[in-house]
Amino acid sequence: MTNGPRRYVSHLAMAAALIVAAPAAARADGLITPFVGADFSGDAGTCPTLAVNCSEDRLTYGVGIGFMVGGIIGFEGEFAYAPHFFGEATQLSDNFLGTAMGNVLLGIPIGPVRPYGTVGFGVLHTDINQSAAGLYNAYSNNSFAMNTGGGIMILFSQHVGIRGDLRYVRTLQALQFSQFGFTDKQLQFGRGYFGVVFRF
Repeated sequence: MTNGPRRYVSHLAMAAALIVAAPAAARADGLITPFVGADFSGDAGTCPTLAVNCSEDRLTYGVGIGFMVGGIIGFEGEFAYAPHFFGEATQLSDNFLGTAMGNVLLGIPIGPVRPYGTVGFGVLHTDINQSAAGLYNAYSNNSFAMNTGGGIMILFSQHVGIRGDLRYVRTLQALQFSQFGFTDKQLQFGRGYFGVVFRF
């Protein structure tokens, strides 16, 4: 076989290898991350002055569902629920905060260790039941919100790993509820959580 045909066969082999490898390199990994953590700083757990013997409850939990392509870029829908976000006391009745965010993920795959950054937008829902002590009426509000931050995933196997995440959340609209200190004020707080990653 002359150099010309050899070169042609070599090029064909390289092209075939690239075609076979491309789908694997571009394959999107599905990710499901149930998590539990805490909201902190800002307006999280700040008991209103109208409440006495108020205990701060900053627990939050939820799930992230999304995908990443090659561990580099991806998208995730994240849903979180924080019971008693404004504190827990007999005068406060029930209150909670929920977030639903769509986030872009930008990662750096370093073997099983995958640091990432994230930014996204969505809806923040605030819900406060009427005070049993008659201190305030019920309040419910949906606001556009944003979040930004980052974290790290550590994969122990092809399908399971752990994840730590830290981010900043704030509404893009002002809340109006003076009894809780909101008068033309955007709600903001930090959120940190730990989760288990299921990859498929």
